[in-house]
Amino acid sequence: MPKDLVPPVKEQLFLDYGLKQFKKEGSYVGKLIDILSNDLDFHRYSSSYASHNFHSFPAKFPPQLPLQFIIDLTEPNDVVLDPMVGSGTTVLEAFLTGRKGLGFDIDPLAIMISKVKTTPLKPDDLIGYYREILKNAKNQIARESKELEQALFTRWDSKTKQCANYFQ
Repeated sequence: MPKDLVPPVKEQLFLDYGLKQFKKEGSYVGKLIDILSNDLDFHRYSSSYASHNFHSFPAKFPPQLPLQFIIDLTEPNDVVLDPMVGSGTTVLEAFLTGRKGLGFDIDPLAIMISKVKTTPLKPDDLIGYYREILKNAKNQIARESKELEQALFTRWDSKTKQCANYFQ
C-alpha cells in the first residue's frame, strides 16, 4: 500500500478498535492512544536512578515506560496498580511521581526484589545501618586478627599488604 494511503497510527487505532467516540480531546482512551502513537523507545535514557538497578530482573523494562503512562493517565495521589509487579519498576515510578503504587505477583523472588526496591529509607537509618555493619566488621576482625594476620603475610602480594595496612 502506498505510504500516503496508510492512515497515521493514531487514526488506525481509532479505526481498528472502533474508538471514534473516544476521539475527543482529553478522554482517557484518547490519552492512551496518544501515548501509544508516540515513540516509546527509551534506550537512550539512563535507567540507573533511584533504586532501579539494585537487582537484575528478566524482561525488565525501562522506568521511563511506566513513567510516561503514569504521568499522562493519572494524577498525584491516584492509585497505580501493577498486577505483575516483577522488580517493582512501575510501583517505584508511581511513588516517585506522588502516586500510590500497588503491585502483586505470583513469583516470590519478584515480591522480594520489589519490596527492597520500593521501600523508602531514611538517611539517618542508613547511617545507623552503616555504623552497625562497621561495628560488627571491627568485632569480627578483632576476634580473628591472628588468622587475618597469617593470611596477610602468607597469601597476599606486597601491594595488597600495603593497601590493607593503609586502612588499619
